[in-house]
Parts: sequence; structure tokens; C-alpha cells
Amino acid sequence: MPPNQAVIAAIIEPIPPWAPQQSAAEPEPTSLQIPAVVMNHIPIEVLKELRSGHERFLSGFSRHPHSSRERMLEVESAQHPIAAVLGCADSRVPVELLFDTGFGDLFVVRNAGTMSTTAAIASLEYAVAHLAVPAIVVLGHQSCGAVEAAFHPELQLTPSLAQVVGQLRMELFGLGAAEDLEEACRLHALNAARNLVDSSVLLTDRLREGRLQVEAAYYNLHTTRIDWLGSVLPNRFSTDLC
Repeated sequence: MPPNQAVIAAIIEPIPPWAPQQSAAEPEPTSLQIPAVVMNHIPIEVLKELRSGHERFLSGFSRHPHSSRERMLEVESAQHPIAAVLGCADSRVPVELLFDTGFGDLFVVRNAGTMSTTAAIASLEYAVAHLAVPAIVVLGHQSCGAVEAAFHPELQLTPSLAQVVGQLRMELFGLGAAEDLEEACRLHALNAARNLVDSSVLLTDRLREGRLQVEAAYYNLHTTRIDWLGSVLPNRFSTDLC
């Protein structure tokens, strides 16, 4: 069942379709070739590079860039990731592999349920303020165990898990997505991106200045494809545009 369109429209700002996927016949270079516009921290170009990497993964032509010991030594003294990802701790969602990236390419924050916790927000603020990351992907996924647990209040959970699941349960109830698991997982990804933006003055300011883009996405475990759900804007910014 597709997510409630009215809810999605209230959360995201649609973006234009991205470039066509790489041809299977195209030769694969042995290292990641990052365009100059990506190195210059242009958000939309960084996101295009991530989408291109995911298409390589889907087509079976992953380059596995920056995966050598030499690369590890290269980034020993400093890190310069091109993007940040807030994702779930689920072992079935290997972020670097999905985007065909390697050591030092992504600043990844993961926790149970893709939650915009204080620690997650602080980590991503560090990535934006100190590492000059121009793009953040908030990546939810199919059959998220934390979201599924929110459907079952009878479960006996540890106090910490109960806090996370209880927060998710209230969120899904407010979104009107407390019945269908896939719809709930998609809407939660969108809402996590919204919560991230609205909980940080730094991220809001960077979005207003055009120096940052926050993108919500959803990973399908069966098809192994990432669905791009749209760019998130601050609530106040969205109101100003209306």
C-alpha cells in the first residue's frame, strides 16, 4: 500500500528526476572518480553521485572504490566525506555497499529504527559544521524491526528499547500509519528526516543558505533498490514559501 500522499506532500519538497543509470556495457574504473562539483560541496551533485553509486550496485558493476589498505592510510590523518547518512542499525542495510563507496567517503550514523536522537543530530551537525558535508540522506528500510515492534504493544522490552519503540508508536499514530508496516516504514523515514531538520538550528540555517540538502530515502530489502522520497525543508522555510 503506498503511503498517504497528503502526509508525504506535507513533509517533502519533490526534486527533479535524476540522471539515467549507467550502461552495463560501460567499462568500470578501478577507483571512485568524484566530479569537481562534488568536491566543491554542491549538494545536488553529491546526491547525484550517491545515486550513480547505487545504480552501479544494482547493475552488478560496483567499483568497490577506496577499499584498500592504502586508502585507509590515506585518511588516517583526516576525513573528508562527501555526504552523511542517518540509517538503521539493521545488518541487512550496508550503507557503504549500497552506495558503492569506501573508506572515508561517507559519514554514517546508525541506530535502531533510524531515529533522530540527540546523539544522531549532534553527530550530523558535526559532519556539516566541521567536515563541510553538503548532503544528508535519511535512509529507512523495509521490515524495520523497531517500527514493527511499535505495532505490538504487548511485547516485553527492556527499558531502553521500550523508550525507542514507544516514541515510534506515538509517531506512527500521529501520522495515521499504525496498520500497514511498509507504509509505516516509509513514512517514518520521511518523518525522521523532518525531525532531524526541525531539531537543529544549524541544519535549518544551512538549508536556508542552499549549502545543505537533506534527502529521505527507503531501502527495499527484496528488490535491493533505494526509493528516493524527496528533499526535506524546514517547516518555517516551507511556510515562508507558501
